[in-house]
Amino acid sequence: MTYAITENSLIGRHNLSGSEAAINLADADFDALKAYALQEDAEPVLRYFVQRGREYLRVGAWVGLLQTASTSIEVLPKITSDTGTTDQLVQARASLLRMLRAVPQVPFRLLPEAHLHQFTSRPLPELLATLFLQQAEKLLHQGLQTDYISVDREQSFVKGRLQLHRQPHRRVLYPERLPVVHDERTRDNAPNRLLKACLQQLQRGYVSGRVRQYLFAMDDIPASSDWQADLVLAQKTNRTFAIYSWLWPWVQWLLGGQAPGTSAGSSQLPGMLFPTARLFEMYVAASLKRHMSADYAVQTQEALHHLLSDPRGTPQFKLKPDVVIRRGNALWVLDTKWKQLSSFRQHGIDQGDLYQLYAYGQRYLSEADQVTLVLLYPRTATFQEAPAPFYYDAQLPLYLIPVDLSVAPAEMVSRLWSIIAPG
Repeated sequence: MTYAITENSLIGRHNLSGSEAAINLADADFDALKAYALQEDAEPVLRYFVQRGREYLRVGAWVGLLQTASTSIEVLPKITSDTGTTDQLVQARASLLRMLRAVPQVPFRLLPEAHLHQFTSRPLPELLATLFLQQAEKLLHQGLQTDYISVDREQSFVKGRLQLHRQPHRRVLYPERLPVVHDERTRDNAPNRLLKACLQQLQRGYVSGRVRQYLFAMDDIPASSDWQADLVLAQKTNRTFAIYSWLWPWVQWLLGGQAPGTSAGSSQLPGMLFPTARLFEMYVAASLKRHMSADYAVQTQEALHHLLSDPRGTPQFKLKPDVVIRRGNALWVLDTKWKQLSSFRQHGIDQGDLYQLYAYGQRYLSEADQVTLVLLYPRTATFQEAPAPFYYDAQLPLYLIPVDLSVAPAEMVSRLWSIIAPG
């Protein structure tokens, strides 16, 4: 069973009448997620609570895939009012895939922007399985790499090195058996064991038929029984195994339940989940670096300035804006915020964010006569157009700009820049 919800949604039990949950799960699936939610460091991802005698789970500001043994739940970014229609579901999924393409350690970078629309009609579990098999098929078709192992045995002919000094009494009893040591090629090595173990995780569902064919072709290779030890071994293998490097992030997820590059703490995540705020930040930064004109210098997470100095004059509290852009004497400081902004009631801006931008501006004024400050938010139904700029003072204008995740990154950057620096 596959469901689709948005971040911050409620999950309930299937037998609750009048439940306010976005979806209601069977007891076994609910209990599996509840067991994770009750772990000490799970609350940012999944929180368990009881309200009016009903049990609920609330998903945090995380997106990706929640999984139990029999259920997959797509957790999509909340950029539309809901995902009740096919168009809204496809739009939310496309936005998620665009952001995931900016994460270098995960397989979504293989999705070409030009053909992204071809994948948005598929649930995330199907898409992940398809991406994995695309890579696995290439490897299987060109032939799995073999390795040499040292074989120590007794046999009736000489192959390798004779070991006549060992157990001389056995040569008297069994003169026809010669103790030898030789190297033998085998497909039983750490990378192949990990590949087989990952394939076994995909035996059910959309790609099960193809997976069974590949497992049959790997019948002589045992699946990894200790994926962590095998992953360490695999990453130390020689250059002939470099073609397996795409597999390591999949191992972390399929066998370890860890989304590559992120962590919710020491607990194993029940799926491939990513903090939405970090994902949005990475996407915007990667898009600007790739699509800004070459005469703009784009720096991410720059740490040139500090907020304070102590009594001895030692700088304290580094300032690290998400993106700093320079062109000649012009300078822009951009910060991304994954928050649902409104076009009304002072736009719903967090006052702390305003103070943070002001601190950035004051420090960067040492480099330029004017510093343009920008707060970037996701474009939603309640925040679709950038208002006129605000001003801390004449040298520090502040722009509030919606980032449109429904368009290609190049188009997104072009629209953003037409607001900040028109003409």
